Amino acid sequence: MGATAILGVGHWIPPRIVTNAELAKQLDEDGAVLAARTGIAQRHYIEPGLGPSDLALEASAPALRQAGLEANDLDFLLFATMTPDLAFPGAGCLLQEKLGVSPIGALDIRAQCAGFVFSLLVADRFVQAGTYARVLVAVAEVQSTALDFSPRGAGVTPYFGDGGAVAIVGKGTEGRGVLAGVMGTDATDYEQFWCEYPAGRQHPVRMTIENLRLGLHYPQLDLDALNPIAIKLFRKVVREVAEQGGCHADQVAHFFFNYVHPPTALEAADSMGIASSRVTATSSAAGHMGGASLPIALSQAVEAGRVGSGDVVCLAAVGAGINWGAVLLRL
Repeated sequence: MGATAILGVGHWIPPRIVTNAELAKQLDEDGAVLAARTGIAQRHYIEPGLGPSDLALEASAPALRQAGLEANDLDFLLFATMTPDLAFPGAGCLLQEKLGVSPIGALDIRAQCAGFVFSLLVADRFVQAGTYARVLVAVAEVQSTALDFSPRGAGVTPYFGDGGAVAIVGKGTEGRGVLAGVMGTDATDYEQFWCEYPAGRQHPVRMTIENLRLGLHYPQLDLDALNPIAIKLFRKVVREVAEQGGCHADQVAHFFFNYVHPPTALEAADSMGIASSRVTATSSAAGHMGGASLPIALSQAVEAGRVGSGDVVCLAAVGAGINWGAVLLRL
């Protein structure tokens, strides 16, 4: 039985660029300070009225084209997002309608920054079981509409941007596809990186005026607490996926590390002896787009020819939950 492969991948990032200098004016900060602290050069924001399903729709066209498929060839749809278009139904339902496909299952996955890894491994199980032959895996985030653009948000807002990616998953040719995969969750420290409101557990309303006044509907991020955890988890998950796949680190053409703070991702790679030329900190160039940063970086690398057919790549992520995971993949 052949391995599950990415048959096509595409991405879409909104054209509007928000520089550190522009953002600094709103946050009462210095642009150079923001760049140095975050390790992020710039970020992209959507135009009003667009949601994650719109970004995924844009990314679907190049992914399907690369796979040599039409939308109606799809058997199932997975959509990973932490910023859905609506409270319900899920973004997957909306993307199914926008693609114009005949009724097929659409499942949303909430694994935040590790959403692509989790979704890819779920798709792998469906394909290997023979349940579905061609699965569309979408990951898209619209972060900009949920950020605090006052000085209070200076510690969080500069990290985030908007974007989406799609991978078409199915049976690969001999030697091509998923070699190994690892997923993990530990909610012990979930309050280090979370957004509490609106909250279904709060009665009689999901958010009060006081919650709003205190800014509790904005993402909360404690990097001082989270960064050491992230380094430890990157080391753990890369080791585990390499052992599972029977692959030495030297055989990996490129590593993609997805984490909200790019300098920490690079520090984790350096601590494992991975040369900087072989690692991409996925959020550095266009802001942290949650789980979408990982497949966007992969799509950009394939498009630019930095990785290609036959290369082994490692996709690793650590994020809110705390969720983490890694996939070893031969392109």
